[in-house]
Amino acid sequence: MRIQVNETRRLTPGVRAGLDVARALAALYVVAHHTIDLAGPLRAIFSFGQEAVLVFFLLSGFVIFANERDRSARPRGYYLRRLRRIYPPMVFAMVVSTVLWGLGLIPVSPSWQSALGTLFALQDIDVLKPGVIVGPYLGNSPLWSLSYEIAFYLLFPFVMILWRRSQLATRIVVPAVCVLAYGSYLLLPNHFSLVLAYFMLWWAGAMAAHLWMSGRLNLRSSLPEVSGLLSLSLVAFVGVFVYGFSGLGFFPFLIARHFLFAIALYFLLLTPVRKWMARSSLGLAGPAATVASISYGIYVIHYPVLVQTGADRTWVFVPALALTVLLAWVADRALPSLLPKAPRS
Repeated sequence: MRIQVNETRRLTPGVRAGLDVARALAALYVVAHHTIDLAGPLRAIFSFGQEAVLVFFLLSGFVIFANERDRSARPRGYYLRRLRRIYPPMVFAMVVSTVLWGLGLIPVSPSWQSALGTLFALQDIDVLKPGVIVGPYLGNSPLWSLSYEIAFYLLFPFVMILWRRSQLATRIVVPAVCVLAYGSYLLLPNHFSLVLAYFMLWWAGAMAAHLWMSGRLNLRSSLPEVSGLLSLSLVAFVGVFVYGFSGLGFFPFLIARHFLFAIALYFLLLTPVRKWMARSSLGLAGPAATVASISYGIYVIHYPVLVQTGADRTWVFVPALALTVLLAWVADRALPSLLPKAPRS
């Protein structure tokens, strides 16, 4: 059965401003997570850097579906646009890390394995979870999430083939596959099963866009996604029971923590809070758009420049922060503009 929905609703200025505010705040929070060292209970305020990355996943799913739902049927243009978006800042960040290492400012030795693994989107943080193939290049830990994001980009056109045949079947099959993927990860920890499980978080953002565009973003219409996130959390807590508790920030509880946060974030979108956030964001539209436009560059470059060099612990922090913003602009705005534009139609 194929369900036809008139998805003619476009992103309003309030929604666009809200997306920019969320992207900007998530990027700045990750920087604060890595550079602000607070003592005592205040430390908890900036202890959720990975949850900020999950905000990026949800936003990415929302934006990609809203912009690429129909255009993904022409994979050549879609993949060129995604390649042009994600690789220039990532490769530039790798070059920045290499230069800092060559100057003796990063005490980590490079390896061909981590370089190739990062370029081919196989990186993750092995101290936090099992089944990791390779660590991020030169210890730039924020790059862990790009292996997930690139995989989500690659999967999207294939999922949309099923979507064009049956939206309902797709919304049932995707959560089921993601839950089974995490079950397989618990049985045999491996990078690919974990990435496929996390696709549910990205897909929840995509389906939030689908439901919003069709004027049906509510709990009843979101049951396939809510059920998928809840099932993932249940399986994740089974993993905690089987493997035992190793700490709040380590496998297996770390994964359960991520899935619970994704549920909370999705439920937030189902409440009137989303409309309040959209209205409130309009007053911040200009500054938020400016920061959001280089948020990806800030995310991939801040760690080697501010943290690995030790600049966050000295007076050099202020000029290093200015350098981070400049390099982020180069990575996010200047470099992609030098590449041929992919067709948009």
